[in-house]
Amino acid sequence: MSKLKKNPILNDNGDIIGYEAPQKEIKILVCTKKEADEIITAYHYSHKPTKNSFLSFLVYYKGEVNGALQIGYGI
Repeated sequence: MSKLKKNPILNDNGDIIGYEAPQKEIKILVCTKKEADEIITAYHYSHKPTKNSFLSFLVYYKGEVNGALQIGYGI
């Protein structure tokens, strides 16, 4: 099995705002809670975003938003 190469994605200030795996055409970028909540509300089986998240990401596949991730504290 080959290792997946990931590259950091930087903003204009040089801060890391996500990562990409170009050979798989996948990008994961930091986003606002509101952006992730909209996707989760539309597509998650519960249709309810978490209230205790502190970090949200958008997942891009082949240049299009394909999902969202939220990291939060355990309940």
